[in-house]
Amino acid sequence: MFEGSLNSFVIKCSELQSNMSIECSPISPSLIFSNTGKGGIPKYFSVTLLQLIGVLGDIKSELPHFINGVEYIEKPWRDKFSSYIKDPVVNALSTVQTLPLYCLINKVICITNKLQNYTERSMPLTDSYLSTAIEYLQSQQPEISLAIHYRSDILASNIIYYGAPGTGKSHTIDEETKGAHKVVTVFHPDTQYSDFVGSLKPKMEKDTITYQFRPGPFTNALIKAYEAPSEHVYLVIEEINRASAAAVFGELFQLLDRQDGASKYAIDATDLDMLDYINSKLSLDNKILQLNIPSNLSLLATMNSSDQAVMPMDTAFKRRWSFKYIEIDFNNDAVPQGTFCITTSNGKFNISWSNFAQIINDTLIDCSIPEDRLLGPFFLTSEEIVNSEIAKATLSGKLFVYLWDDVLRNFGHEKIFSASYKTFGRLSSAFNKDKAIFNKQISDSIEEKGIKCEEVIEAESETEE
Repeated sequence: MFEGSLNSFVIKCSELQSNMSIECSPISPSLIFSNTGKGGIPKYFSVTLLQLIGVLGDIKSELPHFINGVEYIEKPWRDKFSSYIKDPVVNALSTVQTLPLYCLINKVICITNKLQNYTERSMPLTDSYLSTAIEYLQSQQPEISLAIHYRSDILASNIIYYGAPGTGKSHTIDEETKGAHKVVTVFHPDTQYSDFVGSLKPKMEKDTITYQFRPGPFTNALIKAYEAPSEHVYLVIEEINRASAAAVFGELFQLLDRQDGASKYAIDATDLDMLDYINSKLSLDNKILQLNIPSNLSLLATMNSSDQAVMPMDTAFKRRWSFKYIEIDFNNDAVPQGTFCITTSNGKFNISWSNFAQIINDTLIDCSIPEDRLLGPFFLTSEEIVNSEIAKATLSGKLFVYLWDDVLRNFGHEKIFSASYKTFGRLSSAFNKDKAIFNKQISDSIEEKGIKCEEVIEAESETEE
């Protein structure tokens, strides 16, 4: 078997008598080759070592179909390549550049097996020759592999936390990642691939404008994971479905398939500036030439499908994530404890946030309104209901707006509010004037679970005495 390095192997291939060139790409583990350029300038193509290993394996598996016609005749070889090469990129290439691909395979077999006589249009095909060629190419993989050892007990994953607004999705992630290395980002409708991964940005140095790569959150998280292989690193994406997630991920979409915690498939980086930046930040014996998500980098995201600005996720993208539902739990000790003073036709009643939210939720459920539009226990914060004045402004300016515009827009405002209010402006004005604004069902429930304000005042007076 040939014993030299990959570079010397390519040099040997180039020394063979041929009108078509072959060279090793310094950017990725690829072999670049050309056609004859008959009638013009030669055209160049490339296949990665992994692709070439796969092609040789395909030929070896179907050797009886290939061995009967080792001499090059275009149509039979085009048909064989099209029928038996599994890699879709190489398969497509083989149908339009059949001879260049044939010659590349021929050269690989000839040099790896130290065959003395190379004939451009006659391929020496045997099981042994193919095995030797595959073995050599596989032996060159360590030259381009990332020499980082990750803890075997860390199995990173992709998880989307979802549930009604205010269920504590972000809080749950924050608790689960407390003390860990993490990078946090928020998606919005204008988020693009360049925001997520990074891009070249201008920089003024003295009187000269230069350009340098500014990393995005994905690149920063990837570098953290490479730098600390024994630590679990997290990339947290808030509101993942407020952007077109599949478009933001771009070709990184392929990396989400995992095996033993790491990306099952590595990809060639389309942004070479990103690759240069990553390598400049790492002290590795071998530069990274392909991208993959290591087994210590988890991607955690939150999703709220009730927002009006959300983008639909395609099935292929969703299939690469696990989904964790965060339920509505008003028994949580951390639920805000503030109260509201709400007017009904029978007077004013003090009611806790927990009881009021559950009254609203029970009504929405009875009206068959989707679960993701219900109120979570943390929809309002403790600061937003710290006293009666702030709580009243919070109800009118936040909760009622959500119910009126987002939840009841297509179901009818009378499900919660009095039918006498046709616009939100009139409803808000009436509430600020301490008028009754809820329908009879809601009002009855408030009276049942609340305490009449006069009774509250009397109880406070007795306490003072």
